[in-house]
Amino acid sequence: MHPAAAKALFEEEVATLTPELSHRRRWVIHARDFPLIDCSFEAAGRTPLRVKMSCDDWNDLPPAITLHAADGSLLTTPMPNPTNVFHPGPHPTTQKLFICMRGSREYHTHPSHLGDTWDSLKGHSSYTLGGILTQIWNAWQKGAG
Repeated sequence: MHPAAAKALFEEEVATLTPELSHRRRWVIHARDFPLIDCSFEAAGRTPLRVKMSCDDWNDLPPAITLHAADGSLLTTPMPNPTNVFHPGPHPTTQKLFICMRGSREYHTHPSHLGDTWDSLKGHSSYTLGGILTQIWNAWQKGAG
């Protein structure tokens, strides 16, 4: 996708990540400047999770998603994973822990999921940037600790 078109679509979609939504969900949006969304999830009694979504070539490609501690450092220790979304890795390309969920670049480029194409998902409401972030948040909420 042309970089200007990718940026315009990104800007349109991140506009839905309003302060009201963030407050209600206890999200902290650290950045939402093309091509990056940097967001922490918080909840009482829970270890916060910070995710960074790199959305270059949005939406020709799904976002590349990395997992971080609250301070922004890259996670290197697997986290609770009752939903199987938080793969302990390493991903064969990035060599990092990763989000193993439809809508993440790491999922669609993993040898186990090459037949599950991003083209069949993009444009669906669950696979907007906010929809993908919500799916990760929901999986995090189901984890312990």
